[in-house]
Amino acid sequence: MAAPENSKIRWRSVCIGKITVIVCTILTILTQKCSALPDFPSVTYEMMYSAGLDAYSNQKWSDCMKFMSRAIEDYHFYTETLAECRRLCTKANKFNTQKPVDMQLAIFGNYVYKSNCIRKCKMTKFKTRPDNYSAEVDEAFENLKPYDYYQLCAFKIQLYQHAAAAAYTFLLSNKDNEAMQKNIHYYRSLPQVKDEFFVNLEEKPYQTHYIRAVEAYNREDWLGVIESMEKSTREYFKEHRTCRLLCEGKVEQEQQLDFIENIADYFIKVLDCKKSCGQKLDKIYGQFIEDFIAGCYHYLQFAYFKVGEFNHASECAGTYLLFKPGDETMEANKDAYLRLKGIGPMSFTPREDAQKHYDLIAFEAQLLKYIDEHYMFDITEVIDDDDEFDDLFLGDSADELDILAKKKHDLEEFERAHGFQVFAGPKELKGKKRVVVDGFLTDEQCGWLKELANIGGIKGDGYQQYSTPHTKHEMYHGITVDKAAELVEGAKINMTAAELYLNVSELMRQYTEKYLNLASPLYFHFTHLVCRTSLDDGEERTDLSHPIHADNCIMTTDGKCLKKLPAFIWRDYTGLLYLNDNFEGGEFFFADRNKSMQSSVKPKCGRLVSFQASDYHGVKAVTSGQRCALAVWFTLDRMYQETAHDTAFQLLAKLRENPDLIGQKKETEKDDSVPVGKTKALEVYDDSNVQVIATDEDLGGPQRMAADGLATEEECQELCKLANGHGKRGSGYRGHVSPLSTHESFEGLDVPEAAEAAAVQGDGYRGKEKQSSPHTKHEIFAGLNVVHAYKD
Repeated sequence: MAAPENSKIRWRSVCIGKITVIVCTILTILTQKCSALPDFPSVTYEMMYSAGLDAYSNQKWSDCMKFMSRAIEDYHFYTETLAECRRLCTKANKFNTQKPVDMQLAIFGNYVYKSNCIRKCKMTKFKTRPDNYSAEVDEAFENLKPYDYYQLCAFKIQLYQHAAAAAYTFLLSNKDNEAMQKNIHYYRSLPQVKDEFFVNLEEKPYQTHYIRAVEAYNREDWLGVIESMEKSTREYFKEHRTCRLLCEGKVEQEQQLDFIENIADYFIKVLDCKKSCGQKLDKIYGQFIEDFIAGCYHYLQFAYFKVGEFNHASECAGTYLLFKPGDETMEANKDAYLRLKGIGPMSFTPREDAQKHYDLIAFEAQLLKYIDEHYMFDITEVIDDDDEFDDLFLGDSADELDILAKKKHDLEEFERAHGFQVFAGPKELKGKKRVVVDGFLTDEQCGWLKELANIGGIKGDGYQQYSTPHTKHEMYHGITVDKAAELVEGAKINMTAAELYLNVSELMRQYTEKYLNLASPLYFHFTHLVCRTSLDDGEERTDLSHPIHADNCIMTTDGKCLKKLPAFIWRDYTGLLYLNDNFEGGEFFFADRNKSMQSSVKPKCGRLVSFQASDYHGVKAVTSGQRCALAVWFTLDRMYQETAHDTAFQLLAKLRENPDLIGQKKETEKDDSVPVGKTKALEVYDDSNVQVIATDEDLGGPQRMAADGLATEEECQELCKLANGHGKRGSGYRGHVSPLSTHESFEGLDVPEAAEAAAVQGDGYRGKEKQSSPHTKHEIFAGLNVVHAYKD
C-alpha cells in the first residue's frame, strides 16, 4: 500500500508556551492583575496596542512588553467571541423562505433578524466595550505586528526567551522579513538561548495535532497518527469556519452606488476574504502545504490500512479522491481495497464534514470565476483617494529595526538626526498618507543638483525626447541616476553631485517608508531629476504645467481612477523633492475627483512632498523662470524595481576607488559596418539564427527593434506548455484577470515561479506528478532541486 508523501518540513519538538502578563486599565495597568473581560470591558486591544507603542517610543521596555502581550490576549478574546456570536446566529431564521410572498423580502428580513441576534450576543458578551476598531490596527494584528514590537522590547532588557519566541512567531507569518531573519540568526548565536525557546505562540490546535501526527508517522506509530490526524481535521474545519465568520466584518464603502450594487460589492469583498482562508490556514511552521486537508486523509487512509481497519481506510481514500480526483496513487489504493472482502463502491463515500467543506469551496470558486470574468468592478478596479489601507501610527516600523546595531530608529529621532521638519500633514493637505517635510537639502546642495540637471539633462527625457510633453509653454528636460553616474565617468560632472543624487533619493525612500510605517519595503520604480523652463515669461496662462492626474491609474471624465494599463498600476507612492523657488507659478496641488483643488504646496529648496500614487494632483503653470525637482516613484512590488540605482552605485564606487578611470571613456565612434539603427550589442547574434527584421527607424522611435529566431519551434511549444500548466491568472498585474482587454483573460508566470514549478513537478523527472514515483507506482518519490532548496 502506497504511503503519503512526507512533507518537506524540518520537524522539531513543539513546546506550547504562554506569556503571563500583569496588566489592567490604562490608569493602573502595571499594578493589578486582571482578565481580558469582564473586569475592564472598556479597555480594548487597540488601546493596549497604542499604549504599547507609546511605551516603546519612550523606551519603557518592560511596559511595552506588558501592553503588547495584553493587547494580543484581548485581540484573541475579541475575535473568538465575535466569531462565536456570528456562528450562533448563522441559522437564525425568522421568516419562512419556502413559500414567501416576496423571496427578496424574506431573505433580507432574515438578515435583519440575524443582525439583531448578533448585536444582542455582542451586547451580552462585550457589555459596554467599544466596537469601533480601525482597519489599520486590525491589519497590524493579522500580520502579527505586536510580536515584532514585543521581541524588540524583550531584547532590550535581555529577556531572550520571550524575545526568541516572539521573533520566531512573527517570522513564521512573515518569512521574507530580512530584519527578523537577522534577529533570529542573532538570537541563535547567543549561548544563553536554547532551541526550545523558538516556539510558535500563535500555533493553532489543528497545527499542533498535525505535527504530532507526522511525528507519529515517522515513528510508525499508526494509532498515534490516527488519533492526532483525526483531531487535526476536526480542528481544521472548525478554524476554517472561524476564519470565514471573521470575514463578515466592516468593509469601507465610500462610493455612491445603488442598493444592490453596494450589497454585491460588499459580498464580493467578503467572498474574496473567505477564499483566502485556505491560504492562511494550510501552513505548518509557516510553510504552505499544498493540498493540506487532502493530505490529512492520505495519512489517515494509510494509518488505518496499517492497523487493519479497511472500512475507515476506504472512507479516507474516497475523501482524498474528493479533493484530488483521478490521483493515480490513490486510485491504485482504491483498486487494492476493492479486492478485500466487505469493501465495495459505497465504502469510498467521502466523509460528511469533508463533503460539506468541499461543496462550499467549489461553489464559491465557481462564483468567483464568474466575478473575475464578468463582473465590471473586478475588470476595471475603481479606486478612490483613500482606497488603500492607511497606517494609523506614524511611528517607526519595527520591521526596519536592526537589533544587532542597537540603534534608535523611530521616526522622530530619524527626523531630528537629519534636521527634518514636518511642514504639513494629512489634515492640512486634506488627504491620508500625505506629508510635506522640509530640510532634505541645503541651498548649496540644491544648487549642485540643479546644475547637474542643466548640464546632463536630456530634453524630453522619459517622453521619447518630446521636449514639451505637458504644455507647449514649457520646456522639459531630465536625467536619471544611472545617466548621472555615466557623466561622472565621462568627466562631464563632478562626483559629489552624482552621489548626492543617489543618496538623497535613498533618503526620500527611507523617510517615506518610515513615515507610512509600512510592513513591506519600498522599492524604486523610477527616479528622475527634472526641470521645467518657461518659454513665455510674463505671459498670462490658463493651462497647467502638469495636468491633474494620478500616478498609477487612468483618470476618467467622471473622476474615477481606473487601475489598468497603460497606467503604471504597480506604482504605490510618490515623492517630490524641490530644489528652488526662484520662479513664478509652479505650485503643486492636490485635487479631488471633480478636479477641484484641495490643497497646494509652494516649492522651495529641500522640501519633500510625499503621497499615494492614486492621489489626484497637478502643477500650476510656470509663468517665469525654471522649476527643478527630484521625482521618485516607489513600488511595493519588487518585480518592478528599477536597476538604475544599483548600476549608479556600482559605477560610482568603482570610480571612487579608481579615480584615474574618470575621463578615460571615449565617445563611441560611428561604425559604418553596422547597419543604421542596429547597435553593436546585436552583433553577437550575427553567427546565430537570430535575424534583426526591424530597427528603430522602421518602428518609428529610438531603442526599438524586432528580431526572429530567438527560440526554436520546440522551445516555443515548451514555453507555452509551461505557461498553460503553471501560469497564474493576472500574473504581473496584481491579480487583474483582464488587464489589457475585457475580451481576453491573462495568465503568466515569472522566472522564480517557473523555477519553482520545475523544482516541484517530478523533482527532476519530467511528466511525473508530485507524490508519484518516476520508477514505480508502488513508491513515493520526494526530492528538491537547488532552486527549491534555496527558497525553502
